[in-house]
Amino acid sequence: MNHPRLLNRRSLLLLVALLPLFVCSFSQAAKPKQKTILMRSGWQTVNIGDIGHTPGTLRYLEEYLPDVKVYLWLHRTTDEVTAMLQKRFPKVQIVQGKLNARGKANNPEFQQAFDEADLFLYNSGMHFNQFWPPPNYIIEACTVTKKPLVLYGQSFDGFAPEDEAKMSELLSRAAAIYTRDVESFYYLRKIGVTSPSLAFGPDGCFGIDVRDDAKASAWLKAHDLKPKEFITVTLRSNTPKIGAKKSTSMNPANPSKEDLAQNELWTKKLREVITDWVRKTGKKVLLAPEVDKEIVHAQKMILDKLPADVKPYVVNRDPFWNVDEAASTYAQAIAVVSMEPHSCIISLAMGTPTMHLASPRHGLKRWMFRDIGLSEWLFDIDADPADQFTRALLKIDAKPELAQSKVNRAMHTVNTRSKEMMGEIKEILDQQAN
Repeated sequence: MNHPRLLNRRSLLLLVALLPLFVCSFSQAAKPKQKTILMRSGWQTVNIGDIGHTPGTLRYLEEYLPDVKVYLWLHRTTDEVTAMLQKRFPKVQIVQGKLNARGKANNPEFQQAFDEADLFLYNSGMHFNQFWPPPNYIIEACTVTKKPLVLYGQSFDGFAPEDEAKMSELLSRAAAIYTRDVESFYYLRKIGVTSPSLAFGPDGCFGIDVRDDAKASAWLKAHDLKPKEFITVTLRSNTPKIGAKKSTSMNPANPSKEDLAQNELWTKKLREVITDWVRKTGKKVLLAPEVDKEIVHAQKMILDKLPADVKPYVVNRDPFWNVDEAASTYAQAIAVVSMEPHSCIISLAMGTPTMHLASPRHGLKRWMFRDIGLSEWLFDIDADPADQFTRALLKIDAKPELAQSKVNRAMHTVNTRSKEMMGEIKEILDQQAN
């Protein structure tokens, strides 16, 4: 016959032995599945803006959703771009492949990433418009798999009238749409988009913090460009890349007379600004490419046509660069003057004043600078006189503390709204069943 005390002792020892298993089992049951985002990004590698969207949005995800796992699906990359992203974001897993409208991938690794994702984030750009086929297959894939879709910091430059009803229905399926300019917001409202969250939300590139100070400083020193003693100027021309056969509305393979006339108008104004800047300040100018094709055009249409006394003060950036080196260069400039918006964005993220000389031809994205409070640094290069650009530039140079306060104010607006967007994305994730 077993003694009661012996039974109790044996039971106690058994309980002690099994306790770790109970605790482990309870812990596993109580611990929710890690939330996962699949982000589509990296549209080109010949454009530092298209490179810059990716690290910018990844930084916001890292800062405000630190517990979320992120898969990154790059449209295009290079070894240099991939290495930069992996160095800065070692926890992010990069996947490659193709996806169809049924949510089926062309390789197991990518299929796993898509299946695991609790949310699909389509990063900043201007892909939903009439100028090229929008990626509707992603909306369809997310619909079929009941996966929330977020369109992050997008511009919507209009669909063909006969496509508006269809696109309104498709876009209304998105869990959230953030337009990087308010004009795009108004347009989506006009065509009847009813996404649960439709609001202004800045371009992801504003979050960029990748730098290559050593490489930038070495290049600047080799070309006698001293920190805070030069400006940068960025051209956007109606010209194709040398040897390109494919034509688009903004990069015509065979520029028309109107295209060429516009090129001359733009470059004439840029040459006037550069000439006035050099003669009035004695400070230098770096012709800084946002897109690789513009290096040769900046040489031929700007540098080669400058007055003899101005040319020695101007340097054309060649070869092309990665976005981290560009960011470090913009950080050392007095100001960034650009026909392209993303050099302006990178400049502001680095704390440097910027002026966007935009053409309506290049779309609604120009209005994002107005929408973050920088209307006075947004100009119409088609209509505004060059001396107006020069006056604004000289004011930045003469009153750096005032200019800096405007940069800080704009970036506070951007970062506050970006934090709110990340909070809304977390709410969408939390609504997903574990």
